[in-house]
Amino acid sequence: MNVKLKVLSAGVLFFLSQGMEAQTDTTRVRDIDEVVVVGYGTQRKSDVTSSLSSVKGEEIANLNTPTFEAQLAGRSSGVQVVNNSGEIGRAPVVRIRGINSISSGTSPLYVIDGVPMFAGDTGGGNTPANALADINPADIEDMTVLKDGAATAIYGSRAANGVILITTKKGRGGKFSVNYNNQFSIANVVKKFDLLQTPDFLTISNEKSGAANTVWAKGSEYNTDWQDAVLRTGTQMDHFLSMTGGLGKGNYYASLGYTTQEGVIMPNAMERTSLRLNADQKVTNWLKLSTSMAYSETGYEGLNNGYNSISGAMFSAVRQLPNTPIYDPSTPTGYNIFTEGTTSRVGQWENNIPITSNLTNIAYIVRNNKYSSDLTRFIGSAAADVTVTDWLDYRLQISKDRSVTTGFLYWNRVHGDGFSRGGYIDNNYLNLDRWNIQNIVNMRKSFNQHNLNLVLVNEYQKQRSNSFFADGQGLSADFFGSVNVISGSYTTQYSGGGASENGLISYAARFSYNFANKYFLQASIRRDGLSSLPEANKWGNFPGVSVGWTVSNENFLKGNDALSELKLRASYGKVGNTEIGNYPYLGLYSSYKYADYTGIGYSQAGNDQLQWETSTKQNIGADFGFLNNRITLNADYFVNVNDGLILAVPVSPSLGVPNNSINKNIGKMENRGFEFTANADIIRTENFRWSLGGNLTLIENEVQTLVDGNDIIQSQNGQTAYLIREGESLRSLYGFKYWGVNSANGNPVYYKADGSLVQGNIANSRYYGFDPANPGTLGAASSLSNDDRYILGNTLPTYFGSLSTNFKYKAFDFSVMARFSGGNKIFNVTRRELLNQDFYNNGTEILGRWQSAENPGDGWTPRLWGSRGNFINLEGVANSRFIEDGDFVKIDNMTLGYTMDPSIFEAVGLTKLRIYGVVQNAFMFTNYSGIDPEMESNGMDYNSVPRQRTFSIGLNATF
Repeated sequence: MNVKLKVLSAGVLFFLSQGMEAQTDTTRVRDIDEVVVVGYGTQRKSDVTSSLSSVKGEEIANLNTPTFEAQLAGRSSGVQVVNNSGEIGRAPVVRIRGINSISSGTSPLYVIDGVPMFAGDTGGGNTPANALADINPADIEDMTVLKDGAATAIYGSRAANGVILITTKKGRGGKFSVNYNNQFSIANVVKKFDLLQTPDFLTISNEKSGAANTVWAKGSEYNTDWQDAVLRTGTQMDHFLSMTGGLGKGNYYASLGYTTQEGVIMPNAMERTSLRLNADQKVTNWLKLSTSMAYSETGYEGLNNGYNSISGAMFSAVRQLPNTPIYDPSTPTGYNIFTEGTTSRVGQWENNIPITSNLTNIAYIVRNNKYSSDLTRFIGSAAADVTVTDWLDYRLQISKDRSVTTGFLYWNRVHGDGFSRGGYIDNNYLNLDRWNIQNIVNMRKSFNQHNLNLVLVNEYQKQRSNSFFADGQGLSADFFGSVNVISGSYTTQYSGGGASENGLISYAARFSYNFANKYFLQASIRRDGLSSLPEANKWGNFPGVSVGWTVSNENFLKGNDALSELKLRASYGKVGNTEIGNYPYLGLYSSYKYADYTGIGYSQAGNDQLQWETSTKQNIGADFGFLNNRITLNADYFVNVNDGLILAVPVSPSLGVPNNSINKNIGKMENRGFEFTANADIIRTENFRWSLGGNLTLIENEVQTLVDGNDIIQSQNGQTAYLIREGESLRSLYGFKYWGVNSANGNPVYYKADGSLVQGNIANSRYYGFDPANPGTLGAASSLSNDDRYILGNTLPTYFGSLSTNFKYKAFDFSVMARFSGGNKIFNVTRRELLNQDFYNNGTEILGRWQSAENPGDGWTPRLWGSRGNFINLEGVANSRFIEDGDFVKIDNMTLGYTMDPSIFEAVGLTKLRIYGVVQNAFMFTNYSGIDPEMESNGMDYNSVPRQRTFSIGLNATF
């Protein structure tokens, strides 16, 4: 076997080195000396000793996503991006080397051109609006992800969750150039829920009601697909115009973008106009001024998609009765709506009873209720760079990030949520304002073979948020529900608001040294003062250190073409998490209302010993290059220990403390794993190029310390499903372990904690012992209690990554990227709800139900019994019957392009014209029974908007 491997390896090396045009030494040097962005500056790639990864703008230039962080999915090891909804405006979940907190924020710090950005949802409460979607992805030059302690320590208390640095495009000087990109896309849902059609619906519904000797369903004239009533084919358009050039000793870059996107669910949509101007001017030999300004206006149209809202779009659409129509010309609205007294619901048509819970006609709701948010965003900075000597520079940068959101909501008074209120309207306003001032001193010195660099930083940051709202109900006419709250148009009014602020003062230093480009040392220290913490604890120190050895620059390896690069790295750093709220240490009072009286009450117990959460990050890595870097491999092993995590410590109810708890720094959790990145230029000739790339992350999470070692049992959206326990992964699924169906009577059977079996007797909703050898007999009376719950699986993936390939043949180019993830479990709540026992529609899985001892069905789905779904399906708690593997492989992006011969357009000054087509979310391979295993929130899947598949065509023209 060893001989065969040696022969194979030799053959591969021969093919790569002889079968293609080899890279020159010049190419290799240029790659190694590439400059990468780091905190408060740049470094040569060859000098980097910490763990970071870069994504170039051209890699994501043609992807159709409204927000740039979604485009990171699969493009960097250690970075997991989960787009868990097809709803435009929802921010994806971004995790860098896992989750680093139990109760505080887990989002990375985003820095654009040196400006720390607002991130998260800024929609004002009416519709999701991702703050990062205000940045046009087409303006991005590159993104750098800082992952380990040494790379992130320069950002100190804000870096526990990693840092993503975004660099926008700058002017390149020289000839004036114009670039125009146009893209048109069509979006469809990848997959819909498999629901019963009318014939099966009638059978199942009346089998449910048969237990009570009644008939629920009647009428087969219609076979309505209610999902089609809320889902659609969306059209999307993107225009982007940029200009770059130079004037004298200055350079400039300007862009104008306009994007419209229709979501796959009505009326979800986005419209964005963006402007950007980046300019720099060398005033004298020692002074350069630069500015970066971006302005955007973004409008979102949203909807109610609550997981259990009666007017939630997907919640309602999958439950509507298929044998009833959407429209009824005999009603004033033209929709199938029944209204009488205080009741307004979808009409039951020929059925003998109305739909459960008086569900509304969801088609009317999505067309008549309004949810919108309009955002105005300004991100700007001005900087002065002073060259004091040839080895000393000073930079002053002043920046501002301001986001203003105006939200609007209208519930139609004729039907739905607004019916009982006589119509309901809401306006709200949210202003986020952040100032940031940075003083940066950069010293560089080289002598003999010693190279030194010292960066000193002083940073001030102040931010404030304020909001208010005005509500009204009892509208005098639907006319007043169109645009705004109008005085005198409603009978009952409400108003409110709030304000908060915090500040940060920081001092930092980074020292870098290398000898002969072989031996590297980098150390940094940051001292942060945060207003969100008590006086005694508001200051903290955050050190980082890394070392590196470029072995390939040693004489015994220098000039070795087979092993062209070998670098060993190690790092350590300590960082913090400031996403703990603005006043977490104070005892607070809040406004309270009792009847018609207003007052104040105790709302938060203070803790003057509270500190920020800390994360200690360790990393060992190696970088390899083979055949003049035709093949590269990066490998890292990391351990992140998150300590001092803020947890609620229970106190005696007799103390009168709000929520009977006080927050303290007690928790501890660890993430550890491996990262691998590989790239290879397989073929590189004059007419044909082929490259391969991929990355893999293996990661484990373990909770190590909780309050007195006690478990924490958590709920989400009405589902008690999580366990946080020492020695286990964070938020492991926790619930009852399902055995299957008693084939003799159709009862569900569960394991008790001691391994014995109990069956839930559907006839009387009680539990009895179960003997598989004697299924026809009910055993002794028993129970299924909270003590019988098991750990059913971890919700965090243990591996994820991607594979990509790129081909270029003459003027044609083709690329494909596949993403994969797995090792996690998902509680498929939607699947359970589609097996409901009420007068709703069901998923096709219910056809496998138990019908008799002679026809026991699939052995997994119990017998039907109307209105007893809570007992049959154990609603409200996790159940292994509905827990599935979250593993998947997706062909995520496929791009085909053709670049036309520029000589054809020489007369009109066109230097480049490329046409291309892109398919995103093209194919998926998974055993998960739901729509998409990525449609999960903390390990639960429930009624999300289906993901979309987009087909795009575009052109890129440069003059």
